[in-house]
Amino acid sequence: MSSSGGKVYFGSILLERNRWAAGKEPTYLVSEWIPRLQRDGFDGIELWENHAVLCDGPELERLSASELPMSVYNSYVTFEDGAEEGREQAAKLIKKLGAKAVKFNFGREQSLLDTYIRNWNEWVKLLPEDCRLLCECHPNTVMEEPQAAAAAMKAMAGCEAIIHPFHSLGSVEDWFKHLGSAITHAHVQYRYEGQTFRRLSTNLNEVTAVLNLMKNSSFNGSFTLEFVEGTGQGEEREKLYEAALDDLNTLKSWISTNMP
Repeated sequence: MSSSGGKVYFGSILLERNRWAAGKEPTYLVSEWIPRLQRDGFDGIELWENHAVLCDGPELERLSASELPMSVYNSYVTFEDGAEEGREQAAKLIKKLGAKAVKFNFGREQSLLDTYIRNWNEWVKLLPEDCRLLCECHPNTVMEEPQAAAAAMKAMAGCEAIIHPFHSLGSVEDWFKHLGSAITHAHVQYRYEGQTFRRLSTNLNEVTAVLNLMKNSSFNGSFTLEFVEGTGQGEEREKLYEAALDDLNTLKSWISTNMP
């Protein structure tokens, strides 16, 4: 198993009420949740960018010193020309936090794909050599379809992929058919009929079937709990966290017998 195989991270975006609001100003301190996350069995944190970019100095120091690692830096830098400053800032924060992986997205303009890739290759030079490069294959980007993502990644040495196995534009089979072992991370958000977020435990047969398919496709990667039951519906943090723990238990139970 790889060093990240079978690990489940907590996405700090999960508790962030302003994740989709204008300005995306953080509404809570991630450091205050670290003892609970560590106690409850999370293996690390996928840190939403603004929880680092817009926090004060003491909070950044607490995150940097955390015993629970900032395993993935969830970046929203753009790869168009003229965004060099933002990419440089992200690289500095990745180093500061000791993140061993960075999640990134490309834009949606197919005509700019070569620009995205060129600027991505320049950005990689600023990152620590041991930092894994995780491209989120996300709707409304040039990487939203398996075949297109696979073609683009041929020009991106060392790039790995994130998929959304419980809420995806393409079938999980198609993603593994085209990207195979490049898929090393999964964002977990289980949507009922593509709309309302639900706990993984509400449909164990379907969830287990997807996880087994990933295993049979040689998936040996990690997971981040991104959105859970209650996301977008009141946003009560304690209820969101309770749902996150339920999803964590579902995943850990499967991992314990399938990713030894």
